[in-house]
Amino acid sequence: MSKRGENIYKRSDGRYEGRYKCGFTENGKTIYKSVYAKTYKECKNKLLDAITGYEESKISCQKSMTVNELFGMWFDTVSLTVKVSTLARYREIFKNHIEKALGNMPIQSITTQYLNDFVKKKLKSGRIDGKGGLSSKTVVNIICVIKAAFRYGERTHNIFNPTSAIISPRNEKKEIEVLTDKEIKKLKKYFETKKDYFGIAFELCISTGIRIGELCALTCGDIDVQKGILKICKNTQRIKKEIPESSKTKVIISTPKTQNSIREIPLPPNLLKILKEYISGRNKEEFLFVSKRKKAIDVRNIQKRFSKALEICNIRKVKFHILRHTFATKWVNTGLSTKILSEILGHSSVSITLSLYVHPTMKEKRTAMNKFSIA
Repeated sequence: MSKRGENIYKRSDGRYEGRYKCGFTENGKTIYKSVYAKTYKECKNKLLDAITGYEESKISCQKSMTVNELFGMWFDTVSLTVKVSTLARYREIFKNHIEKALGNMPIQSITTQYLNDFVKKKLKSGRIDGKGGLSSKTVVNIICVIKAAFRYGERTHNIFNPTSAIISPRNEKKEIEVLTDKEIKKLKKYFETKKDYFGIAFELCISTGIRIGELCALTCGDIDVQKGILKICKNTQRIKKEIPESSKTKVIISTPKTQNSIREIPLPPNLLKILKEYISGRNKEEFLFVSKRKKAIDVRNIQKRFSKALEICNIRKVKFHILRHTFATKWVNTGLSTKILSEILGHSSVSITLSLYVHPTMKEKRTAMNKFSIA
């Protein structure tokens, strides 16, 4: 039996084993190492030497390790658990906003105050093009990446973690933009004159609310014309290539944003008819919308075509994602089930749908107040 607090045990083979803590796994589980000896006294001395050596190496590690080195180790570890697109986003945030400001600094010199000053600077003048500060949402994303890397360092190398008290900026919500009925009619009329794939892509997105990446990843087989169902099970993204200092990008097709994003959407009769004619005689494995090289249409090409259409139709400049917001907002304003809308959009909960798209007008609020009374 071991003495209290010493963690030394006599084994069944007659030897003594001394165990000591030497860090944590990525999941927070304690890592132990052991020393062995023939006698209790010898084992105790070995254990003390091992603990002392570990503590000294830990201090040395903290003094010599830089933020660049910490992030390098974290990237290697997190690459085993996240999607390629997620890792690429982490690397891009680090390269654009963290590396230059913090990269060469020793870990031990990073304090909470220094990080809070770093956050203030990013909000004031953090844009890459030098034209002002970053949005609150972008800064919050940067903070999340820094916190994750330092939590990893805390668990695996026992470094001091200064990120727990970082003051995150308030994430200001922007007003949801939607297309007006007049703008939708203008665009539909314009696409009718072009008579190509883009009019169908526009109709598909504004009638189902699917994301632009989901649109580009669709194959003909994802449309079940017999059941009248659209299957969403893939997503297209453009990410930076994993080449040092490279600005080149590549397109990848992976699983959708979340597990809830994998879904089936019933198609309205008019849209089903259009799609049925469009895919008639085509191979199921073929992408629904293809480039001249017969590859999946690029997200950037969709946005460019949309921007050009807006300009020609004399409509304000907005992103293609506005079609998703337009679909959802019109659904809510029609008084249909928010639960059904949440599942069609691929949200993980109804609360996300409510917070994003349910914004009663003053007229609706007044009508509700006039109906309400306390007896």
